[in-house]
This record gives sequence, structure tokens and C-alpha cells, in this order.
Amino acid sequence: MKELLLWVLPNNGYDTVPAVREHLSAFCREHPGLRVSVWVRTQDSMWRRLFELLKDPQLRPRPDVVQIPSQWTSSLADLKLLKELGEPGPAPDLGRWLPGLRDHCRHLDKPQVYSLPWFLELRVLYYRREVLRRHGIDPETALATWDGLREACRTLAKRRRHGAPEFPLANPNPKESVSMLDLAPCVWARGGDFFSLDGSRAIFQREDACRGIADYFDLLASGWMSLKGSAGLPPKGFFEGGSAMQFSGRLPPAAPARPGGRGAARAEAGELRAVPIPGGEGAALLNAQSLAILSGTESPREAEALLQHVVDPETAAGYARGLGVFPATESGFRGAFEGFPELRPVFEGALAKARLLPNLRTLGTLEQVFDRSMERLVSGVVAKTYSPDSLRSELIHAGAEVDYIMSLTQR
Repeated sequence: MKELLLWVLPNNGYDTVPAVREHLSAFCREHPGLRVSVWVRTQDSMWRRLFELLKDPQLRPRPDVVQIPSQWTSSLADLKLLKELGEPGPAPDLGRWLPGLRDHCRHLDKPQVYSLPWFLELRVLYYRREVLRRHGIDPETALATWDGLREACRTLAKRRRHGAPEFPLANPNPKESVSMLDLAPCVWARGGDFFSLDGSRAIFQREDACRGIADYFDLLASGWMSLKGSAGLPPKGFFEGGSAMQFSGRLPPAAPARPGGRGAARAEAGELRAVPIPGGEGAALLNAQSLAILSGTESPREAEALLQHVVDPETAAGYARGLGVFPATESGFRGAFEGFPELRPVFEGALAKARLLPNLRTLGTLEQVFDRSMERLVSGVVAKTYSPDSLRSELIHAGAEVDYIMSLTQR
């Protein structure tokens, strides 16, 4: 029996593999001579492993289909790690997907298609309405500005002994760290950016971007956003009731069965509200996940059939519902709010001004460099050595490394 290997990111924690297999069941029935194995890789290990395969094409195991952040498409296509989709026939029609995602399906400088969108996240600020009101905070007013958010965090932190959550804000980063994705809305809200418009140099060390990054790190340094708990484990997240607020790009998970039934579930869902991320008219972060076929696959036709099945609008919408993420098609996005009508205008407003990280030729590597710098700063927060000076110094050093990497692609 022929086997296809699908590598995915941990989209659903420990339930990632069962969830993916469930949405492959129809494909497996239609292709009885194929077995699809699903492996989970973290984003870091996915990047490292793909580079190991670049250095040694004979290395095994070698995936046929991989999940990648959409902004990696140019990087991996530039390294000739991705197969051109549709080859030798016509390229896939990108018209079914949201317009903002289409350029991320191609290499920055080429018309060929190398990846297709699977699902997306769109970050907003969630809050528990009654928790904030109970502690004297009007969420509609307080969460309209970054200063208001800081004051709300300060108030909640002072009232921990009076029933306020341990942390005003849950950390949206699964590693309890900070990444470029986490910081992007704050940087954009301050009028800054990470890279120059021509993609030739870093600009995240400039004043506007530095202020946006400082805004976010102040939440950590003040003890308002969670890091590791006292036992070395992450505290409970927002959707588990462990905080009053959280930045998130997902819809609330389905409420588990418990006493009170549907009425209790509806009451809890109604307790959750969302607003755009504070900070002026900055863009919202759109984080899209895509699927691609690795070049050199021994089963190109079968791999293409698998990819097309997974990104099929109906199949992908079903998978997205299970995760609380959004389908990558316009109709799928509009249909994602069943049960959450109060969230629709917030997410639709965010989509109208959403941005993705740029699909640069070296973006995957640049993310690794930047995120390592942020991890060092987080270590400084934990050790209580973080300061505005340490932030500026780290950004200057990271900027120099990024500039060098970007210069290599311009020679």
C-alpha cells in the first residue's frame, strides 16, 4: 500500500492528529490504496527539519504535504523545497480564497502557485464583560485605547484579593513567550513596521516600531500578562476562565456539557465579548496557514489530490469549525459566526483592515532571528533584568543580523 506523509503544526494541541484524521476519512475511502500518516511538528522543528531535508534530500522520513505559515511560501519556494502546484497542468484557480491571501500562495517574484490556504486566524482582544464590570471597568471605554487597557490591567491586578483573576491578560503565545506575530498589531498601531517596503532591511529597531514592542513587553514586565506559573506550567488560559482578557485570533471553543445545559452554555458565550486590538487605527493581524507539496515527492499526483481534498472549501470549513478558526474563503468566513452573532461585526471590521506578515524571500529565517531575540527579552522579564535599554539593544543587534541575511538575497 502506498503511503503519503502529512506534516502539520499543532493546530489543536493533543487533539491535532485525531482531528486531521477525521477530516481525511472521506479521502481515504475514495483512495483505498493509499494510507495517509499524520505527523505533528512545532513551528520551530518544522523549519529545522525542512532545512535538514534541503541539505540532504535523501533524508527520511520526508513528508509529501506540509502545513506552513503562509508567509513562508516565498522562502521555501526560493529554496526549491516546494513543488509548483498544478504542474504539469494549469495552476490552481485562486479565486475561491480571500483576496488578501492570494499573493501568499506564490513566490514573491514568480506567478507560479506553491501553496494553498487552509484556514486563518484574525486577532482581536477578548474580555469577560461581567468580570470587568464587577471591578468597576467599563470595557467599551477602557479597551478603546492602549492607555485604557493598561489602566484596566492595573485595576484588575490591584483587586486580585477581591476575586479578580490572577492575571488580567492571558498570554496568547503557546510557548508562553513573544513572537513577531504577537507584536505585529502593536507595531502597526504605532505606525511602525518590521521591514522596509522594498524588503531590503529591518526597520523594527526604529522609534515607532520600538514603542509598539515596548507596549507589549510592558504588559509582561508589569506582571499583567501571564508567563509560567509557580510550578513551571502555563496558567489557565482565557477560555478556561483563568484571565479577564486575551488577544486571540480564534472563536470561543464549544462549551462542554455540564449542569445547566444549553442555557448555561449560552450564558457563558454571551459573557465573552471582543473589541479590536487597542491602539489607534493600526491594522489587525491576519495569520493564515497553508498547505504545500514538498518537491521531490515520490507520489506527486496523490499528494496533489490529498492537498486539494484538505483545502476543499467544505472540508476546510468543517476542520476550521472544530478548531474555532476561520475558513479561508469569503463565504466560509461569513458563515463562521453561527452561535456568535455579537462577535461578527468585530471580526468583520478586523478583516477589513487586516494585514499579513510579508511574504519575503527570507521571511522564515528572519522570523527565527527575531523570535529568538524576543525569547531573550522574555528571559530578562522573568529574571527582572528587562528594561527599555535592553529592548533597544536587542532590537539593534537583531536588526543587524536581519540586514545581513537580507543583503545575501540581493547580491
